[in-house]
Amino acid sequence: MNQNLIERERKLCFNYFYDNFDKSPLTYGLTHDMYPTKHNDSSVAATGFMLSAMVVGCDFGYITRGEGEEICFKTLKTHAKLERKNGFYYHFYNISDGQRARKCELSIIDTALFIAGALTAGAYFGGKTLELARRIYLECDWEYFYSKEKKYFYMAEFENGFSGYWDVYAEQLILYFLAAGSPKGEKIAAEAYSSFKRLKGSWGGHEFIYSWFGSIFTHQFSHAFLDFKDKKDAFGVDWFENTVQATKANFAFCRDHSKEYKGYENGWGLTACLTKQGYKGHIGTAPSGNGNTENVSNGTIPPCGALGSMPYTPELSIAALEYFYSKPRLIGKYGLVDAYNDDEDWYSESYIGIDKGITLLMLANYEKQTVWRNFNSLPEMQKAFETLQFKKEN
Repeated sequence: MNQNLIERERKLCFNYFYDNFDKSPLTYGLTHDMYPTKHNDSSVAATGFMLSAMVVGCDFGYITRGEGEEICFKTLKTHAKLERKNGFYYHFYNISDGQRARKCELSIIDTALFIAGALTAGAYFGGKTLELARRIYLECDWEYFYSKEKKYFYMAEFENGFSGYWDVYAEQLILYFLAAGSPKGEKIAAEAYSSFKRLKGSWGGHEFIYSWFGSIFTHQFSHAFLDFKDKKDAFGVDWFENTVQATKANFAFCRDHSKEYKGYENGWGLTACLTKQGYKGHIGTAPSGNGNTENVSNGTIPPCGALGSMPYTPELSIAALEYFYSKPRLIGKYGLVDAYNDDEDWYSESYIGIDKGITLLMLANYEKQTVWRNFNSLPEMQKAFETLQFKKEN
């Protein structure tokens, strides 16, 4: 039963990406941010997940290796021609013409997730795909996005300049590794990694380094690519175990608030997602920033939260998967929809690419370490672990 459900959800997540990237010559590979959607946006992060999804598809036999390689190479060719700045991508591009959408921001984290997917595909297929993925990667000038004064990476650049800093722990660990593995970032990577604040808190007896909004995706997105198992950094932090504790705390928070929200009696995994009121990036649990005031908990549950932690808390995540699939209104064309709220009798009719992406990659990592095996095999990433002073635990 468990294995059948894991396979079912994994295949339907793959289908989301297989069906929702553009096939026209001009914009081949640009992946829809959402489905269904009224806008025509492609998120570069979603495309990064799509590239990794094709590797998963080949690894699990959903498509042939030849088809996966063709999709990934043609996607990279498209993205090598998109408008960029110092190698970095804008958050969204219009699928119709490949132009930057609505003067959106230049985004270091969305670029990083795209490049992580590109390098995963490159590691798996090798040859011209790896060559092109590396070329795109090496064009990123990580020092451009770095504040030497603050010793933090900036978060984004808008028309009027840079905005925000990656000053506390969140989903940004991938930035330091990509910087460390590149000649255009190795000088500042270790300093940047050492500088961001590591805020410690606990819930339900589970102590961990938490993120500002308490959203569980922040403990998953970089981890979908970076295999932290049995490794500690120079500060003694085990990021794999940190995600284990963060996930268990998320579960405990929901159970502790089940009298307020009936959905929390069986559901959990609070993270950024669609809600009845629209997309909210603050959905999460305590501990969170400003004395636990930054997280929003309103009974909305996104399945990707629990399923994105499958390699870390398999028993809890499998039980959640079984529960989610017992709810017919949660199941659609691409498996579990983005979110639901039993207290409001609301079920999303949409899917979000990055949420299906984290679900797919973590289900694949749980069973076959698909993304971890390939991404971490790259010499650039092996160098990054050394530069950032991670040590293998016996």
